[in-house]
Amino acid sequence: MESRPGRPGSALFEWPLDLGRAAVGALLGLGAAAFLLHGRHAFAAFHRPDGARVGLALCEIAGAVLFVFRATELAGAAVLLAVLGWALGFHFALALDTRLLWIDLAAVALLAAAGRVRRRPGAA
Repeated sequence: MESRPGRPGSALFEWPLDLGRAAVGALLGLGAAAFLLHGRHAFAAFHRPDGARVGLALCEIAGAVLFVFRATELAGAAVLLAVLGWALGFHFALALDTRLLWIDLAAVALLAAAGRVRRRPGAA
């Protein structure tokens, strides 16, 4: 949903959300592209099928692209949260560091929630 005309200051709070979604989407999308192009050795070291790495990276890229645009931000957030949740479980099972994944997950959830609260009918 776009900003409603006639509500003073409504567009003022849209651009930070757009910028935040673009930054997080770019960060996650580029990271997934790097994982897709260069992650084969790291994934194979854990004896996991390469198809899972490719599928996960493609889902994350698609979610990141959807997350950037207002009309599809919720669909993108849902895909990204699912991918990040899977990655958290995978990293946890292998006793790897998960701190950055938690930050990414929180950023996606907060930006999606802020966008919905800001644009819901009757919001200030």
